[in-house]
Amino acid sequence: MRRCFLLLIDGLRPDVAEVELAAGRLPHLARLVASGGVGRAITAFPSTTSVSYLPFLTGCTPGRCNIPSIRWLDRARYDGRWWRSRNAVRSYCGYQAGMLDADIEADVRTIFELVPESVGIFTMISRGLPPERNPARMARWLWGTVAHYAEWHQPSDDAVAGHLLAAAERREAFVFAQFPAVDGYTHQSDPRSPRVLRSLARVDGVIGSLLDRLAARGELADTLLLVVSDHGASVVREHLDLADWFRARGVRTMAHPIVWARDPSAAVMVAGNGSAMVYARPGEPRAARWPLERLRHPESFRAAEDVVARLLAEPAVALVAAESRDGEVLAADAKGEAAIERRNGTIRYTPRTGDPLGVGGAFAGTHREWLARSWSDPFPDAAYQLLDQFRSGRTGDLVVVANEGYDFRARFEIPEHRSGHGSLIRAHMHTPLWSNRGLGPVPLRTIDLFPTMLDWRGVAVPEG
Repeated sequence: MRRCFLLLIDGLRPDVAEVELAAGRLPHLARLVASGGVGRAITAFPSTTSVSYLPFLTGCTPGRCNIPSIRWLDRARYDGRWWRSRNAVRSYCGYQAGMLDADIEADVRTIFELVPESVGIFTMISRGLPPERNPARMARWLWGTVAHYAEWHQPSDDAVAGHLLAAAERREAFVFAQFPAVDGYTHQSDPRSPRVLRSLARVDGVIGSLLDRLAARGELADTLLLVVSDHGASVVREHLDLADWFRARGVRTMAHPIVWARDPSAAVMVAGNGSAMVYARPGEPRAARWPLERLRHPESFRAAEDVVARLLAEPAVALVAAESRDGEVLAADAKGEAAIERRNGTIRYTPRTGDPLGVGGAFAGTHREWLARSWSDPFPDAAYQLLDQFRSGRTGDLVVVANEGYDFRARFEIPEHRSGHGSLIRAHMHTPLWSNRGLGPVPLRTIDLFPTMLDWRGVAVPEG
C-alpha cells in the first residue's frame, strides 16, 4: 500500500531552512531529500495559520472555501446587535476555532474525506476525521493554551512527534502532522532566533526517527514524504493598531477581542498580523461589497476625510485592494492604482495611475504564467491571490496589506508579536518544500500538493 506523510512546520521561512540544511545541521532532512528535492512554493493569502492550511487539505483556495481570513464578518447577517448576531462575526483564534470545519463551503471535500484511512495530528481542519483519527485534539487545546501564555511551545511539538511515530507503526494511508513550535518562537523573537533553530533541529530528529521506522518496515519505497510550511515570517519593528487608527479619526470601530460597538462605522479584522479586512458600516446588513470609489468618500466610514487616501499615506501600509464599480479588483498604493481582472482564463493586470504590485507594467497571462512572472516580485502571485480573496462573499470591503517591518495589531496582542506574517510580501508568501520524490514542474503553489498526494494514493481529484 502506498502511504503519504505531510509534515507541516508552521511558520518556517524557506531561507532559514535552506541555510540550516546547507550547513549540515539538518542531517535527517538531507537524507530525506537525497533522492527527492528541495524547493519552495507560494502559500495562500492571507499568509496565516488555519487559512493557509486549506490548500494542503482541501485542494481549494481560501476564496473557494469561503474562508477569507482567520477573522471575518458576514455583512449580510450582522445587524449591529452583537449578542443576537454574534455568530456572524468569526475569529478562529479563540473559542470559535472549532467552527472552522462547518464554515468551509459544504461542497469542498477534505483529503480526510477522500482518504478515509487518514490521521490528522494537531490539525485545525478535521472535517472527515472521526475522533479516533484525530488523536491530539485535546492535547492541541491544552498545549496550545499553555504555549500561548507561558511562551513555551516545545511540548506541543513533542506531543505531535509521539502521535506521528505511533501512526507510522500502523497502516495509515495518509498522515498529516503540524509542528507549531517554530511559529510560536518566531512570534516571540525572530525567524532566526536560537529557539526557532533548536525547535527546527528537533523536528529534524523526529523526521530521522520516522525514516528509520519506515525503513525497518520496508515501506520507504512506497511512501511519499512531504515537509512543508504554511507561511513565512518577518521581524516587526512597529505596530500600527488598525482599529485604534480608525478610532483616532473619529470612526466608531469594532474589532477583536471586544467586538461589540454601538452603531459601528467600521469593522477591522486582522490576520497574522500583516493584513486586515475592513468592513464599512458593518451594522447595516447588505449582500454586496461597496466599491473602492465609494469607500473613498468620507461618509462611507462617517469620517471627516478620505480614509483610504489617509491609510495609503501610512508607512505601515503597502497597499489596499477593493472591488471597482465595474467588478474588477483594484489595488492601490500611495502612488496610484491598477486593475486586476480575469477573462477567459487569463489574468490581466492594468496599471492606471500606478503599479502597486510592482509588476513593472501591464501583464496578461494564465495563472501559471502569473506565478512564474511574479515569483521574485515584492508581492509574488499577488494578482492571483487578490482575485481569489474577493471570490469569497465574506471578504471585507477593503483589504489592507502591511509593509515588511510592520503589522496591524498592538493592543490585546499578548504576548507581543515581535515577528509576524499574514501579508502579501515575499518573506511571508514563500514557503519551503522538501520531498523524498521529485518535485515535478516548478514553480509551485502549496495547493499543488493536494493533487500530488491524491495521485500518489490513486484517488481522483474532485471536480472544482
